[in-house]
Amino acid sequence: MWIRTTLFVVLAVAAAPTARADTLVLANGDTITGEVVTWAVDHVVLDHPQLGELRLSLEQLQLDTGEPPNPGLFNTNFMRGWNRRIDFGLTGQDGTSESTVITGGLRLGYSDDWTRWDVNGRSFYDRDEDGVTDNNARLDMRRDWLAPDSPLFWSLGNRYQFDETESWEHRATIFGGPGYHLVDTDAHRLDVILGPAFTREWGDVNDDKGESSLVFDYEWAVTDRTSFKAFNNFFLEFAPNGGDVRNLTRAEWATRITERPELRLILGVENEYLTDPEDDDENYNLNYYVTIGIDF
Repeated sequence: MWIRTTLFVVLAVAAAPTARADTLVLANGDTITGEVVTWAVDHVVLDHPQLGELRLSLEQLQLDTGEPPNPGLFNTNFMRGWNRRIDFGLTGQDGTSESTVITGGLRLGYSDDWTRWDVNGRSFYDRDEDGVTDNNARLDMRRDWLAPDSPLFWSLGNRYQFDETESWEHRATIFGGPGYHLVDTDAHRLDVILGPAFTREWGDVNDDKGESSLVFDYEWAVTDRTSFKAFNNFFLEFAPNGGDVRNLTRAEWATRITERPELRLILGVENEYLTDPEDDDENYNLNYYVTIGIDF
């Protein structure tokens, strides 16, 4: 008889969405209230209900009298304006066999009128009574060069993967090219990016691949507390093995459950599919997780 135990905390808080109001203190002591839509390194864009969007330089504000929506780490300017989150989850199983699965994630993001950064990483570690059955990690980084009032942009990204159970063990990919905002509203954003890619694999198997890359990147602001993000990167190899396909997919649902500290309940899934894996490798690698994250 199998006895399964899951070691994570699931918190649920029901709350209606509330209107957001940010108050900034000007250098002369006056205050202005609206919604901060951009907090960049050198300026703030505030959406005022009567005056519309106002662009204010940081020199026009008394930053020491109020905390920006995303202040820098340790009261410095480092990563000011960035969204920052880490999360952690632990599951276990016992019975005729015992196993422990640990996962951790990192998400960093920054956006203003001209620039967007996305840094996303996750690791999985699975161990049972016979030893390690899974040990893999990835780190994705992407920089977008935006143009205000234009649906066109340029993108450059890279991905590093480590997987102890795969024959290649290490894989690094760089990709980029022109992008287009297919949908860009307050609630939904869908971008498509098309361009060349290059992948290097090393470990028991060493290989270099020339590829084409097609990216779909989707975000949905469900409410002010809940968001959904989905990402798919399709690679078509043209050298040395023309026609081989690799597809990377991840999706994540996150709900804020407390305000201070900002804790989030996160449900996610990731999968990598290959049409022609090495002899001892699987043609897909599916991971799913439930974690608790904290904004910092």
